[in-house]
Amino acid sequence: MNRVKSIWRTAVCIALSLLLLACGKESHQKEKTVTALPVGKKALNVGLNAGVPTLDPVFSSGTFSERVLSDLFEGLVSLDQNNVPVPGVAKSWDISNNHLVYTFYLRNNARWSNGEPVTAQDFVFSLRRAVTPRSTAVLGALLAGIKNASGILAGKKAADSLGVKAINDRTLRIVLAHPQPYFLFILANTIAFPVYPPLVKKYGKSWANPNHIVSNGAYKLKSWVINGNLSLVRNPDYWDAKHVNIDTVNFYPIVSPSDAYNQYLSGRLDMTFSLPQNTTIAYYKKHYGKQFVHVTQLANYFYWMNVKKPGLNKLGVRKALTMAVDRKAITSHVVKMGQTPLYSIVPSGMQHGIYADLYKKIPDYNWVAWPMEKRDAEARKLLAKAGYSRAHPLTVTIVYNTNPTHLRVVQAIAQMWDRAFHGAVKVELRNEEWKVYLQTLNKGTFDLARESWTGNYDMASDFVSLTVCDSANNHGQFCDKTLDHYYYAGISSKSIKGYNKNMKKAIEVSMKNYYVIPVFNRVYFRLVKSYIGGYHYSGNHLDQVYSRWFYFKK
Repeated sequence: MNRVKSIWRTAVCIALSLLLLACGKESHQKEKTVTALPVGKKALNVGLNAGVPTLDPVFSSGTFSERVLSDLFEGLVSLDQNNVPVPGVAKSWDISNNHLVYTFYLRNNARWSNGEPVTAQDFVFSLRRAVTPRSTAVLGALLAGIKNASGILAGKKAADSLGVKAINDRTLRIVLAHPQPYFLFILANTIAFPVYPPLVKKYGKSWANPNHIVSNGAYKLKSWVINGNLSLVRNPDYWDAKHVNIDTVNFYPIVSPSDAYNQYLSGRLDMTFSLPQNTTIAYYKKHYGKQFVHVTQLANYFYWMNVKKPGLNKLGVRKALTMAVDRKAITSHVVKMGQTPLYSIVPSGMQHGIYADLYKKIPDYNWVAWPMEKRDAEARKLLAKAGYSRAHPLTVTIVYNTNPTHLRVVQAIAQMWDRAFHGAVKVELRNEEWKVYLQTLNKGTFDLARESWTGNYDMASDFVSLTVCDSANNHGQFCDKTLDHYYYAGISSKSIKGYNKNMKKAIEVSMKNYYVIPVFNRVYFRLVKSYIGGYHYSGNHLDQVYSRWFYFKK
């Protein structure tokens, strides 16, 4: 009983200290939100959590960038609101019996925003560009299943050897290196969006600047303050323009969720990207009813550990830090929006939860079931064995992008480590604006860094791919050939059974080496005005949203 009380007191202390921090920064106002459709309204006003650093699909990163780019561009395939692939620029497609050859038939009326036709040759150009190493495409590895893509990404083959071919202006053939049952899902991602070749050839990386950009989506760019507000207008050359109901979409980057919440209350925003987390689901449901959107997400929240840094290059240290994070306290008392503890990089809901309890089958993870006092004691032993103590502490800096919730989580973890290690771990916190933070991740100039990943498709490889040696998204600076072996064996497997078996082994290798610190499974939540129709989110666990779905209720 004393042990249980001790755990509870610790959790409450953390919660109270963080709540006091939050007061004055994210206090909820009991104001009546604007719910009636304003007279003459033609623009949809959407909040984003940060500024969009680029409108080039190849270089995009972050769910808010994807939100904007999915309005400006369209790939061969789109997703419906249940995350099922549906025709995009391609009106239909054929798949060969051996599942290696995909033939796409483009719409005759698919056009760029300058009126020029979207052709199969445009997709050949764009897909080659996306896997060319010098393009430093953030998501280029998603296309590794296309024939020769891996060799091109590794710099061993020429881009024109990629398994894509324009049969004619309206027919595109893509040949895979191996069967990939989720390939259509990949084509719905920003990395597979087409770019307008003449502009890229003329302006290089600046082709997507406001005074140059040409796109092919339901909307086109009207104005953009780089890293600031964006305004899009309906694209009359879009093939389905007659079914796009809202004339203008304005995106407002608002870093503070409380500021976005207040702007929603005042009527400036019609849809927030997220919400303050210093309250509960029950509060939002009670006060906002059907305006409150809350959906479990195929997404994680974790911390990279830079294994090249002294201390973090030791397995025992990484395990000790991981063990001492009380995930239940964080989900119950810090974030409080239905998130659940996570122990691997793969979200628990992936593929109907087949990897959710993997930690229970790994003997090295028996600590998950221990009370925190026992976990902390074992973590101290591991840290001491690695040579660290109060007299010789491990000093680490945790970098996170500016956001009140990220601050509260990282402060909670710092407190947990201080409690667990009795001064043998010294933590410094450094927050950075989104664009700077991305540069820090890409350069590897950190000890630990907050990260989250939202699924691009409902298969474990989307998350395991973050940990392979040649991934541009492997910010932990590690390269594990055994992990790579299982990963590539999985994605090249001819059966789902073989895929799952090898992916499970790859996940186990990552977990046993403690390359990352998983914290929780994410959910997404926002407020959406009741006068907005067309949003059916309950099955949208990937949170891929297109403005062309929406309309204003009369």
